[in-house]
Amino acid sequence: MSSESWKKLLALLWLCGFLGIFLLWILSDIPLRETPRYLEEVLRQVGIYQAALCYILLYTIRPLILFPATLLTISSGLLFGPWLGILFTIVGENASANFAFLVARWFGRDWVKKRESLKMQAWQQRLSANGIVTVLIMRLLMLPFDAVNYSCGLTAMRQRDYAVGTFIGILPALISFVLLGGIGAAGVQNRYALFGFSLLFLLAGLLVAKLLARRGGNTPEQDLVDPEQY
Repeated sequence: MSSESWKKLLALLWLCGFLGIFLLWILSDIPLRETPRYLEEVLRQVGIYQAALCYILLYTIRPLILFPATLLTISSGLLFGPWLGILFTIVGENASANFAFLVARWFGRDWVKKRESLKMQAWQQRLSANGIVTVLIMRLLMLPFDAVNYSCGLTAMRQRDYAVGTFIGILPALISFVLLGGIGAAGVQNRYALFGFSLLFLLAGLLVAKLLARRGGNTPEQDLVDPEQY
């Protein structure tokens, strides 16, 4: 079986799996906003280490079903508390981001490359030369997580640059949302302090992103959607 045939088969299997999971969720009558609490109840029954492993695996494959990353991040604070939640989410979120990047690279990069104009190729070269900073700013600005994952995978960006930019760039928002979820965890004290730190990390990430964008002269939104300027 050729590479293209494998891609079509895997894409079909993914579509069937996605529709099956979506149907199960519809039939479960679980509101999306209640998902973190539901995950907390389920994972608590298997023990801390098994729950951590399940959480990381769920986070890794999450892009395949487009489940909101923010809800899983908040749920880690509820389930594991703020500090372990941060640790486990760093592992899961980076695994998720790189997994989605590889999926897009394997399934879509060749198709995009064959259709690139000269201006698009020039934009690709510019993006590749500034990959770490571009991804870093996008993460700090909290652009849609999976949109960044998949769109970067379709470009000529080096995965190493993408991974480094992602690892650093997701930290402020990741810590902020885990701390926000940790406010509701059992046995947690100083909840007002956690809320304050959550807000501080969120604002700090946005501030650093604006400074980097101003220093570089272009925002990530311009880089991604306006290649005509090059």
